[in-house]
Amino acid sequence: MEGLINFKKHFNYLKRKLVLNNYYNSVIKKGKNIQATLLDFIFVLFILMITFTIIVFKLTKDIFLALTIGIVIGLTYLVLLILWNRRTKEKRIIKINEEIADSELIKEIEQKDNREFLLFMKDILERYYNANFYEGNRYIDFIGEINGEIYGVKCIKLPIDSRVDLDKIEFFNREIKKKNINEGIIVTNAYFKEELKNKTNYILIDFDRIKQILKEIGSYPTQKDIEDLIISRFENKKDMIKEKLISKDKSKILKFMLLGIVLILYSPFVSYTLYYKIMGFLSISIALILSFYNIVKIIRLSQRKT
Repeated sequence: MEGLINFKKHFNYLKRKLVLNNYYNSVIKKGKNIQATLLDFIFVLFILMITFTIIVFKLTKDIFLALTIGIVIGLTYLVLLILWNRRTKEKRIIKINEEIADSELIKEIEQKDNREFLLFMKDILERYYNANFYEGNRYIDFIGEINGEIYGVKCIKLPIDSRVDLDKIEFFNREIKKKNINEGIIVTNAYFKEELKNKTNYILIDFDRIKQILKEIGSYPTQKDIEDLIISRFENKKDMIKEKLISKDKSKILKFMLLGIVLILYSPFVSYTLYYKIMGFLSISIALILSFYNIVKIIRLSQRKT
């Protein structure tokens, strides 16, 4: 029993690695899956070995030497390509994971309303600065003490491609001066215009800085989180395809069943009665087999969803 459990774990591990490798390869190779890439590689390796074998044979007239050199060159190419791909692939995978994490963070923030975004940033800032922030008023979102200094915080939620300018913090500036608060933090899920960066001494936290803070407090998606997300998307896509196939099979089942009934009912009125009956029962049998197969698939899908 333990051996069976270990085998299942090993099988699931290999399946997970295959799904991840296929996904990363399709992104890196712009849609080409790992099987297509492998075929391209084998084709190039074969052409390379054959070409050098022919060249050496023409020069030396020694088939053994030509084959040996062709194989050596092919193996050298294989080793160098594997080492190069491993090095470049690791860098690309890190970049792909970063892009997925960015996309998920953008999506998470976009789904929040202004109030939810304020509370989201309040939690992040409190954990990052190890301080407590309290709600302010209409123009100052939060007020808190960091290292003995009082800070006013303004959070501005915008589309990711927007830029925060001086006009958007005009009322915050006035209010912070009225309350004699000397320090300020401006937070946005987008970015800041250069004029604002040059004309203010506030701490400016844009989307890139939010990412950095999340990494420092351990709340940014890890490599395992990203891999789990990729696997989850793969499983969901596979389930959707299965469900579509099941719905298509339902119409096939109905057609085979109706065809079988019609052939059996029509058989007494034709010359080849036995032939029509056999084809009718065969059609009904196919419909029953498809029905059984679909029932098994539906049970498996429901078990996976639960």
